[in-house]
Order: sequence, then C-alpha cells, then structure tokens
Amino acid sequence: MLFLVPLLCWLFAARTPRSRIRVGAVLAVIAAAEFAVVFRWVLPAGTVTAMVVLMVLNTAVAVWGLVSDRSDDADFSMLNRAGRVLVVGYCVVSLLVTAAVVGVMKGQRASVPPSEALLPLPDGLVVLANGDRGCGGNSSTICLRAFEIGTAGAVPAEEVSDHVRRHLETVHAWSLYRSRAGDWSGCRDEGWVFDRNSLCVSVFDRPGRTLVWFESAADN
Repeated sequence: MLFLVPLLCWLFAARTPRSRIRVGAVLAVIAAAEFAVVFRWVLPAGTVTAMVVLMVLNTAVAVWGLVSDRSDDADFSMLNRAGRVLVVGYCVVSLLVTAAVVGVMKGQRASVPPSEALLPLPDGLVVLANGDRGCGGNSSTICLRAFEIGTAGAVPAEEVSDHVRRHLETVHAWSLYRSRAGDWSGCRDEGWVFDRNSLCVSVFDRPGRTLVWFESAADN
C-alpha cells in the first residue's frame, strides 16, 4: 500500500483529467516496479540501488506533474490544494528517507549468498547439505551460506575438493589461493552502487566430504 501513496496523492492534486491520467500512469508503473523489487522478483542483487533510483524517479515525476499541471487553466479546488501539499510532503520525506538509508548503509549491503553461487554442480558431484546460516556481526554484517559436497559415485572421494575448486574457477570465475593448512579461498567485491559487498568463498577438504562456505560482508 505504501507504494501507492504518491499515486493516490497525485489523483487528488491533479486539476485536469489529462494530467491526472498522464502522470498517474507513470506513477503506477513506478509503484509496480517498487513492489517487484522489494519482493525480489527482479534485480535481487541490486535491491537497495533499484529502490533508491525508483524513489528519486518517483519524486521527479511528481514534481514534473505539479509543474506541468500548473500551465492548465483549471481552477484550484480545496481538494487539489490538499493533494498538492501531500505530494510536496511526500517528495520531501522520500528524499530524506532515501538519503538516510544511503548514509546508514554506507553504500553497502550484505545478504546470504544464493545457492546459484555454486550450483549447479558438475556431473559426478552431489549436494549433501545446503544451509542458509543467516547474518550477524557487530560493526560489520556477515552472511553465510554453507554447502557440503560429496561424490555421486563417478568421482573418487579424495578428488571431490579438486573438482569443486575447478568448478568455482572455470564456471564462476573465482581466483582461489591455497592456505598453509591446505584449504582454498578467495574474495572479491560484488554488487551494485548501493549494494556493494565483499564476497568470499572457502573450500575445506574433509574426510569423505568437501565443505564450501560463501560469506558476504558489509561494513554496516
């Protein structure tokens, strides 16, 4: 319902049917886009960036509507005046909220990495466990997804970690480095303008299984 606030305010603010329909149609499209983004139907990796753009666009369209509608000769009614006050109020609040969100999040957003960060696996490997470990942290936010990978029979158990590592390097373009303990890991920056995060992957070779951890971190 919140997405429809600027549209409802505009329906009261517009003086002529032409302006009401023209600007209202644009605001309705933006509201539908905001709904789709918030529920992660589209652009799941850029939720905050997309919402910032849509909120600014909402404000710009509302201001454009007020300015263009001013050229009409229709008289103001009390309902029009009240609607215009609501539209201006929405624009101010929307911009302040957008600035606050960007400032608090510092342009970063961590979220649990999706299963597609590793899947689908190559032939011969099977997922034994795929866990969403959630997010936590104090000065920074860290979100974790943990996989347990085993052999489907065609790959020897001792070679599972090598197949997983090659899969990450060739299919998902990771650059992995081996630690002194024999495990492999790598990090890289990902995300859109206001959804940046540091994504790290670690591959642990354990008897009879291979553990793969994906960590998304943001400094907020």
